[in-house]
Order: sequence, then structure tokens, then C-alpha cells
Amino acid sequence: MKTYVALVWTLCMVLIPRAPCQTSAPLKQIQSIPLPNVEGYFDHMAVDIKVQRLFVPGEHQRTIEVIDLRAGKVIHTITGFGGDPRKTIYLPETNEIWVDDGDATCKAFSGDTYELVKNVPLTGHELDKDSRRVPDNGVYDPATHLFYLGDRADGLKKEGAKGSIEIVDIKNGKLAGSIEVDGLNPAGLALDPASPRMFVVMGDTSNVVVIDREKRTVIATWPITGGPEPHAVALDAAHHRLFIGSRVKRSHIYKPGKLVVMDSDSGKVIDAIDTEGGGFTLPFPSWSSWFLPFPSRRKRPSKRPRYWFTRWFLKKSSAFHTEDANVVLPTLTPQGYLWLR
Repeated sequence: MKTYVALVWTLCMVLIPRAPCQTSAPLKQIQSIPLPNVEGYFDHMAVDIKVQRLFVPGEHQRTIEVIDLRAGKVIHTITGFGGDPRKTIYLPETNEIWVDDGDATCKAFSGDTYELVKNVPLTGHELDKDSRRVPDNGVYDPATHLFYLGDRADGLKKEGAKGSIEIVDIKNGKLAGSIEVDGLNPAGLALDPASPRMFVVMGDTSNVVVIDREKRTVIATWPITGGPEPHAVALDAAHHRLFIGSRVKRSHIYKPGKLVVMDSDSGKVIDAIDTEGGGFTLPFPSWSSWFLPFPSRRKRPSKRPRYWFTRWFLKKSSAFHTEDANVVLPTLTPQGYLWLR
């Protein structure tokens, strides 16, 4: 049973109330938001900056919790999922909330009514639930309106099964393609804005799979030395660095986790740094506000922990650089620590 989880989300400065920076510490708590009726496990969140709403997928109960950031409370719960919702994105131009669903679909909900407006079947959706892959993490390319989803096959009892990258055309509401990858678990994805490359970290083989998004083919595979269970990836395109958050074994709880730094041109491993447990989400720190869900300290025997959100102000600093492996990069761990180096 997953009893602890923590995620991190980066938000633009427009979301942050004017709060003075502390000179003694890079983090300052500025808000806590209780979730009184929610239990279980959370995944990748999305934000509506203009209206200041946070969309939080609750895996265990199969909901999207809509949080009003100004009021500091949950204002709606989206239901109707056939599986676990995991990767959420918000599109301000259409006012739609998109999320992959564990029933092998990708769904869109209206940002006004929260009603289902699109339902896109992924590859293998027609199969029974024990024979189809399950989408997990993903990344959105706003230039092409394509939503890339890592489709996991590690739950299949089928010889020769492979994971895939499912490509959803958000603009037209249809499946645009599928790219099979060697391995079962495409756990983290990052796009290179300067080229057609997409970087996919494979949780089961400990490789980076490099994909040409235009040709939709794998063009390189790099071993992640020092990161046995990679789960998250971020790209510093300006300095040609990949940052990979890895666990040391399957599960969030084992210490230490690893932050592996790689050259994004050659695939050379530059360093592998100990962290405080297995990283879950690893955004590159170009923004300044972080939302961290933490388990409540109420004693709740036989039940999963309740959560609340804690909002932090991340002080900008010249120490944030990536010219070498000595970087200041936040990673979030399941125990609720934000680790900086």
C-alpha cells in the first residue's frame, strides 16, 4: 500500500502573492490548503494561472480535485474515470482540462462546467483491462498541440510486451500515433524545444530513449549509470543537461534516491548525486512557486493518509545554474522533503 506521496509543481510568478524573500533560506511557506474529504495517492497536477485553479488527480479515488488558490479550498471534484487519472494538463486557450485515464483513454473536461467533452481511446483500448497498457506520465507540446503519454506495459503478463508513447492530437481530439519503445515503463518524458527530440526515461531498463518526434522513431538509447529506477526527467536545453530523478529500487520509500546528470547531446553521465529518497516529479527550476502535498499526521489506522497542500515561495538565486554537475535543483521525495543542492 502506498502510504506516503509527495509531488512538486512549478507555477509562474503571477501566481505568487508578493512575499518578501528570506535571505537565510531558499524556501518560505506562504499557503496551506486542506483537502478534508480526500484520501490516497496523488499524481501530476496542472494549473490555471489566470483563474488561479489547481487541478489535482487523486489516483486512489479516481477523481480530479479542483482547488481555488485564492480561496484556498476545493471547489469541485471531477469523477467518471474508468481507471486512475495521472497526468493532467490545462489549456487556457480552450479552457479544457486534459488527463490520461487508466482505462486506456485520454479525456478532456470543460473548464466551465467540468463536464466530459472529449474521450480519446488509446492503442489497445478495445482489449480487456488485463491485456491493455496503462498511461501514466506525459508531456504536452503547445507548438503542435500534441500530448505525448507514456503507456506502461509492466502490468501485463504477456511475453514480448512493450511500452509505448501514445500521441494525442489535442486540437482535433483524436489519437495521432503510437511509438513502441524497448522496455515496459516509459516513466518520464521531456521535450527539446530546439529540436524534434524527445527524451524518455525507462523505469525498468534504466535507459534514456531518444525519439525523433517528426519521424516518430527511436534514434538513440543511453544507459543511465547510477540511476537504477529512473522515474522523472527534466531538460536544461540552454546548457544541454538532462536531470533524471531515480529510485534505488521499485517504490518511493527507499533511500537514497539519485539525481543523475547527463549530457543531452552525447548521453554521457556527468554525475549521480544522492537525494532524500526516490524522486517523483522533477521540474527544471525556471519558476518560483511550489505546491507540495503532505500526508496528515492524524492517526488513521487501516486508512490511507489524508493530505493538504503547502505552497512555498522559492527564492530566485544566481546559484541556479547548470554549467556543471554542481547544480541547485529541487527534487521532491515521497517523505515530503524538498532537496536542494
